[in-house]
Amino acid sequence: MSDAVQREVELAIRSKASQSLVVDVYATAEEIQREHDVGGIGLDAIADTVARLAAQCGCAVELDHHGRGAAHSG
Repeated sequence: MSDAVQREVELAIRSKASQSLVVDVYATAEEIQREHDVGGIGLDAIADTVARLAAQCGCAVELDHHGRGAAHSG
């Protein structure tokens, strides 16, 4: 993942962390994919980065991609 996309993910997580202690991983990844040029990076790759950074920020992460996930505390 490019440095620019990493920065976009990090900015999104920091913004969400200031608003809530729970980050919806796939909703955030979809938002980043929709709003930023991510150079064809797949949703799962973005979601992995979102989950990792959210956990590093002390947020719980919610994994609910098309009904397949469950809540997970990071």
